[in-house]
Amino acid sequence: SLNAKPALDNTVQIKYDPTVYERPVFTGPKNDRQRALVESFRHAWRGYKEHAWGHDNLKPVSGMASDWFSLGLTIVDSLDTAYIMGLTDVFEEGKQWIKEELIFTKNKDVNFFEVTIRILGGLLTNHYFTQDQLFLDKAIDLGDRLMAAFSSPSGIPYSDVNLGARTAHAPEWSHYSTTAEVTTVQLEFRQLSRASGDPIFEEAAAAVSEKIHQLPKKHGLVPIFINPNTGHFLPHATITLGARGDS
Repeated sequence: SLNAKPALDNTVQIKYDPTVYERPVFTGPKNDRQRALVESFRHAWRGYKEHAWGHDNLKPVSGMASDWFSLGLTIVDSLDTAYIMGLTDVFEEGKQWIKEELIFTKNKDVNFFEVTIRILGGLLTNHYFTQDQLFLDKAIDLGDRLMAAFSSPSGIPYSDVNLGARTAHAPEWSHYSTTAEVTTVQLEFRQLSRASGDPIFEEAAAAVSEKIHQLPKKHGLVPIFINPNTGHFLPHATITLGARGDS
């Protein structure tokens, strides 16, 4: 029937051979529009390097540095774009900072979702582009620490992770995690498993999708908050296509 739910077959395994690899080739800008975009990137990179190097962000009006997670977000986030644009010098600068300065041992809470999509995702993308073991080693270290988020009774990730202590918890203002956040990390954890050969990352993230699919829904839609302790949505919570329900 039209209302039938698709079966979730856990026995299907996707074959992935990490030895079969075709390196993507990027040739840099080819027209005036692309060259203007590359120069815009260089402008932003120069400003960040001068005023906020090693910090998460540069405040463009005040010219001051700011930190959210103290993980050099701008560097890790930008490096794959620099690679695609053919900015070898920028790429090497960022890579050197990652090699020497990017550590995950600080006793500091970070947002599980944001660090997954920006830091873990950035490291994995650069590893895929270059096959440089440096990026994969950093990604595995970070992934191991982020796995603390899945230690909840239900397996639904907690929102906050202390990377140094390898602990996780719900945010101070709520017992709930954000639905969009716990269901938008599967790509990165799957790629980490396939690049590293360790299935634990993909299995944890896939189990979250499995649980979400099994929960009752209202016309196929779900609320924006889910309890990592019980594994159930917050009753009567907002349903939206906006923040916390979007990605």
